[in-house]
Amino acid sequence: MRSRPSVRVAPQNAPAFLLAALLFAVIFCIGTPAGAFEDESIDPIEQPAEVSPDGADTPSMEAPSADDKTAPNVLDRSFMRPDLKRGSEEAPPPLSAEESKQDKLGAPLDDLPLPTPVERPRVLGELYAQLGKAKDAETAAPIMEAIENLWRATGSATVDLLISRAVRLTEATDLALALEILDAIVAIAPEEAEAWYLRAKVQYVQRRYELALADLRRALDRDPKHYRALDDLGLVLEALGTKKEALEAYRHALQVNPFLEDTRKAVEFLSREVGDRDI
Repeated sequence: MRSRPSVRVAPQNAPAFLLAALLFAVIFCIGTPAGAFEDESIDPIEQPAEVSPDGADTPSMEAPSADDKTAPNVLDRSFMRPDLKRGSEEAPPPLSAEESKQDKLGAPLDDLPLPTPVERPRVLGELYAQLGKAKDAETAAPIMEAIENLWRATGSATVDLLISRAVRLTEATDLALALEILDAIVAIAPEEAEAWYLRAKVQYVQRRYELALADLRRALDRDPKHYRALDDLGLVLEALGTKKEALEAYRHALQVNPFLEDTRKAVEFLSREVGDRDI
């Protein structure tokens, strides 16, 4: 049978003080695999500029080093495009209301601000609709990225951090610790479909298929169009031997996202196996 990475279950209702202790341990005390957080570096405190006796700044005679932490961030588009700085001599004239609207609609998806938790369901719905109408995989790719970023943008910095660490631990195959963190997440943020989905992935890798199935059901109760959860639902059902139900789950995933190539191959394979030609 095909083997693909995937899937997660309902947490035990632990007392509040135990949950708080677990969160404290996860964030501050638990050891993390070496290199897991190398990108979470802290910028050094910027030293004040030297001031000459007459009050003017003393220019530095040293050339900036390649790893100078005070260098402009590459994500600052005004650094790469000085003409975009507001109020500069080279700045373009202000846009009209209609031009601003069109400019926003045409902006890359990753340039748009994250919606608030209240707005997120509406924005996700619009993105799912765009994904279903995408003409090819290249067009679909940025839409998928925007959707999957929103799945993990809960509006809570604590939950977002825990999700990020659980993902890294899962990728590092530290499944026991990943599961502890995911247990905590679903306890403090049970409304988050992504948390249930991620825990189901761990349960699946541990071959705890019934627990994975329960977590996927919870994820889909919260977001019926979570195409990764639908895809992994098919994977779990296939592992449990219910191939017709697995085929239905795969097809449902493709209805939401027609660009899941592995899922399409699974549909073709299972259609032949169960004698269902409606691919």
